[in-house]
Amino acid sequence: MINIHEVREVHLELTTNCNASCPLCPRNFFGYPYNAGYPDSELSLENIQTIFQPKFIAQLSVIRLNGNLGDFMLARDNLQIVEYFRTHNPTARIDISTNGSARNQDFWQSLAQYNPVVRFALDGLEDTHSLYRVNTNYQTILKNAQAYIQAGGHAVWKMIKFDHNIDQIDQCRQLSKELGFAEFQLEDHGRNAGPVYSR
Repeated sequence: MINIHEVREVHLELTTNCNASCPLCPRNFFGYPYNAGYPDSELSLENIQTIFQPKFIAQLSVIRLNGNLGDFMLARDNLQIVEYFRTHNPTARIDISTNGSARNQDFWQSLAQYNPVVRFALDGLEDTHSLYRVNTNYQTILKNAQAYIQAGGHAVWKMIKFDHNIDQIDQCRQLSKELGFAEFQLEDHGRNAGPVYSR
């Protein structure tokens, strides 16, 4: 059994809210907005301050704010929570995964000052991206990512490989370099098979 003093990494889901309707996400029914017992919930800054005491935060090397249950950008107190973590641990890697299609460019510039690694989900070029990332806007994501990068942020282009975008991998990798992304991350999650329903 691990002792609390030995914990160096945490994975945290701030919210179950999301602006996307990705077909194979449990938040919906193959892209259709249907929720059978998946509760809408969120951690506030006050919750985080209660759960994560400064002494515990100081011992961490990685804080992952992931998007398995919802999107970090939809949490109301997200910026304040990142600030709280950074205040009590100036060196930990704060790693954020997001579809990047929410908030304005001022928000992204403000986020950059806390130096997290932000993984923007960009699954292809404009003609293929939204086939899986339903309800996200490709151009908005690029604008937000560029605002973040221009403010000094470390951005990662995170692309899931599908049959419908596999021929765009090299183009996406090249575009990520041109736009100033620090890294290009290719994922193969085996999500090629599944129905997609319209509203």
